[in-house]
Amino acid sequence: MNPKIQIEKLKKDLEWLLYQAMVLKQTFNAALAVSQVFEKTDSLATYGDYFALTQNIIIGDSQLQLAKLFDKNKQSISIPKIIETANELYTEKYFQSMAYFSAQSYQDLKSELEALAHILNELEQPIKNLKKLRDKNLAHLDKSVDSLDKLINISNDAPVLLSEAVTLIDFSIQSLSKIKTIMFSIDSSFQEKDYVWELSEIAKAIEDYQKKVDKELE
Repeated sequence: MNPKIQIEKLKKDLEWLLYQAMVLKQTFNAALAVSQVFEKTDSLATYGDYFALTQNIIIGDSQLQLAKLFDKNKQSISIPKIIETANELYTEKYFQSMAYFSAQSYQDLKSELEALAHILNELEQPIKNLKKLRDKNLAHLDKSVDSLDKLINISNDAPVLLSEAVTLIDFSIQSLSKIKTIMFSIDSSFQEKDYVWELSEIAKAIEDYQKKVDKELE
């Protein structure tokens, strides 16, 4: 493929994945907010089943979307593919055509791209675990998983820790933003939202309502 066409495709794919990663971060934050507010007040426990179910659905969807971002196959647009392509296309010739945008040397910027590939390799195990969880349960019901015990065994054998999920989500945004800056001299802005305030207001409303009901029953 013509390098110019490859670069145009890289930019398009990168922007689409970065958008997906930012949406995923916000979605995951909504799930985290439930736990954070539960730690501060018991008010949400009044409707605990609903919030627990909602949180589980959000986490499951987040895991599925995260698995898509790091999926390694020829048919997928993924972060591993973006990182690989960026390293291939970022040559000294390309740098010279963009040099007037950068105060850094070619080698410095190339090293930053190579560092992303190195970090990705370090995240190989949680990515593999996430893929196994997706293939066996999230994307479809695998015929080998026909009981709750077997599903629990998958989670135990290939755990995806909360901290690992957060690391993968943050890396997805940071790596794609870095490539966008190096390759195209475009900075990305992301206003992260944690949803704690909104849920705290809901918890307060539940608490006020419960007090009102209790008073009426006196």
